[in-house]
Amino acid sequence: MIQEWSPSDSAIYDIHKTYAENAADGPYFAGSIPKHPSHPNANIPFLGFRLRSKLGVPAGPLLNAKWIALAASLGFDVLTYKTIRSFAHPGHQLPNVTFVNDRGQQIDLPKSLEDLTITNSFGMPSQSPDFLLEDIEKANRSLTSGQVMIVSIVGTPNRGMSFVDDFVRTACLAIDAGAKIVEANFSCPNVDTTDGILYNNAKTVHEYTQRIARAIHPTPLLIKVGVFENRHLMRSTLLAAARGGCAGVCGINTISMAITPPLDEMRKTSGVCGAAIRDAAIAFVMDAAQIIQEEKLDLALLGCGGITLPKHFDEFFDAGAQIALSATGMMWDPYLAMRYHERTLSHP
Repeated sequence: MIQEWSPSDSAIYDIHKTYAENAADGPYFAGSIPKHPSHPNANIPFLGFRLRSKLGVPAGPLLNAKWIALAASLGFDVLTYKTIRSFAHPGHQLPNVTFVNDRGQQIDLPKSLEDLTITNSFGMPSQSPDFLLEDIEKANRSLTSGQVMIVSIVGTPNRGMSFVDDFVRTACLAIDAGAKIVEANFSCPNVDTTDGILYNNAKTVHEYTQRIARAIHPTPLLIKVGVFENRHLMRSTLLAAARGGCAGVCGINTISMAITPPLDEMRKTSGVCGAAIRDAAIAFVMDAAQIIQEEKLDLALLGCGGITLPKHFDEFFDAGAQIALSATGMMWDPYLAMRYHERTLSHP
């Protein structure tokens, strides 16, 4: 039996250290690596690949090849490389991560892993293209049969080209580095226009998806989205993405909340993830799955947000997710996937 971790145990990401320190010296894990207990004949189809399980890690906590290798060895089989840019970009100053409750109030520790909620504010740092070309290839080499890595990308405006052009440039960088699947982060602020967030504008989603998908063809393209204001907007976005050549959608990203006290005077709101967004994430998956079925869209559906216990994976599968991903839960309980596999084999 794999021992369950608690929030008071050390996470594999040290929230008291900078992003750069975690990237250089982490992940902070000294436990043993159990044998992967998944069924030896597992052969799950996903975007042209065959997987040994439907568990994974979304964009965020897997900072480089070392982090990918650890998560892969601990039973996560769909790994997402931390969001990259087309150029080196520093992260925000500390604090980057604090514990909060479901109202965004900072707390010392959550009561349990099921209540584990954090706010994170990193500013999407990225390594240089030269580093990424070498490290993404190294991360791919660390995987074994039945595993696949997604590379998350984001465009940056005001880089001497349009926002969409930089998305394309970053996607091509990922391909040059050996990406097997690319995920475009459309849940970031669109500062080029008055649209606010990219995924909230169907016309923008279609334009950007089509440009990126054509540039990286035949590599599959996913898009990362957040919470939608209503089902009509979600339907419009999914239809636009499918028409643009998108292969799948992943949601949800963090939910922005006012943090009390704020991280600093410049960051009075911040993205919240973990337990507090689980219900919203499951609702997203249910709605997206229904729309995909009703509209007969050829879109894979990846769900994430608030998976901190093994049973939560099944809640996402029951809601309609093809792949279920854990970030916050995996950071504090790196044995999370192994305990799911162990439980599933014991009670098939």
